Amino acid sequence: MVALAVCLVLVATAVMASLPIARLGTAANDETATNDATTVTAIGASQSPSDAPSDSPSPSPQASSSAPATAQPRVGTAIPGSAFLAYTVRAGDTLSRIANAFGLSVTTLYWANSISVPDPQLVKIGQIMKIPPMDGLAIAVQPGATVKSIADKYGIATQELIDANNLSDTTLVAGELLLVPGADTPPLPVKQAPAPPAPNWLGKLLWPAYKHYRITQVFGCTGWPGEPRWGTCRHYHDGLDIGGPTGVPILAAASGTVIYAGWRKAGTDGAAGGIVVWISHGGGTLYTTYNHLSAVTVKIGQHVTAGQRVGSMGETGAAAGTHLHFEVWVCYPWSGGNISCARNPLLYVSPSRH
Repeated sequence: MVALAVCLVLVATAVMASLPIARLGTAANDETATNDATTVTAIGASQSPSDAPSDSPSPSPQASSSAPATAQPRVGTAIPGSAFLAYTVRAGDTLSRIANAFGLSVTTLYWANSISVPDPQLVKIGQIMKIPPMDGLAIAVQPGATVKSIADKYGIATQELIDANNLSDTTLVAGELLLVPGADTPPLPVKQAPAPPAPNWLGKLLWPAYKHYRITQVFGCTGWPGEPRWGTCRHYHDGLDIGGPTGVPILAAASGTVIYAGWRKAGTDGAAGGIVVWISHGGGTLYTTYNHLSAVTVKIGQHVTAGQRVGSMGETGAAAGTHLHFEVWVCYPWSGGNISCARNPLLYVSPSRH
């Protein structure tokens, strides 16, 4: 009995002593287990059957639904009978981005699509672009052209042209698109800024005869036989006549540049204008002329301001009595030798604007 009791005490003592060690071992084992599980998972992922080495290519990873369209690779589709590919423009595409995706210069890509992409800064979503097989100049085959004639024109070997375009049949069709490999391409066109709208001069010109307002002949059809025929008029007057004595100051109807000053035998009123001044008011949209003067006070190339004196009223040239023959033109005076661009000065000036 004593021996049995001693044995039980010894066993209990051993059990109690082993409890802390067991708890520490459990924690260590738990941490080890966690690390082992992570390691196994990583190894398992790297050795899964789908990722194991294989002679067949792995499937492409599926793009996330939240990834932008431009992150996806750009792929063209073959055009039957052509070495060019067809590519559909996506959101976010630019000419340079598409060119880079296919390993081309921007000019190569542009001139292969210049008809459908007139502005190199603008490509449209859904637009089909032709992608050349390599850098070079895309050309449309002209009627009668042959592979040899095209190769000779651009200084390349015939076989080089055949290979670049995968030509199994060297009989060309007019309008067919070919790439001339290595040929220089023109630079991208520069978009011109739109011309500013022409100013509206109606009613904005100053009266050209200082303090003299008597109109002796109006613009348009007239019964005076000295005027030329124009349109349905047997005699047509292309300006406005303002009467007054010799020496009346003649004023610029608007600011501009003097383009003629002096004697002019013809080119005004269909006959001799005498001493004249012509002024361009900028932009090629408005000109005024002052005719039959007795003197001028400006010279060619001089800038004048509205209301500045340019000469004096007179009777030089083909004039009947002292007056100013004043003309308004919306093109260079007498362009083409006719008066189609002459306009009624009374629509542009008013005696009240002095």
